[in-house]
Amino acid sequence: MLPLFAALTVAVTAADHWTTYLCLRAPVEGWQVTEGNPLASWLFSSIGLLPGIAFDSAVTLCALFFLVTTDLLPRLPKLAILGFIMLWTSWAVFNNLAAIHALGFSVLGTGS
Repeated sequence: MLPLFAALTVAVTAADHWTTYLCLRAPVEGWQVTEGNPLASWLFSSIGLLPGIAFDSAVTLCALFFLVTTDLLPRLPKLAILGFIMLWTSWAVFNNLAAIHALGFSVLGTGS
């Protein structure tokens, strides 16, 4: 179950990063699209959107690797942490998808 939760967490995180990129990659006339996470917003404004997403992805993968492989936590708390991360990140993806729909974008990154 732990490897499944870890894989699902990676998938949901990838969806979050992709939908965040689609929402923030360029200004949209008539809309003010912003990052809802203050830490991510600071990161993106400090080093740029793509480097920020890449950095966030690397940190996330390292943290997941540590969580899955460490003996410092029993299995149940690990599953609970991954479950929480999946739910929280899924909410971000849901909001990003709503924004993508409202903006008339494609989730494939095509169109305007």
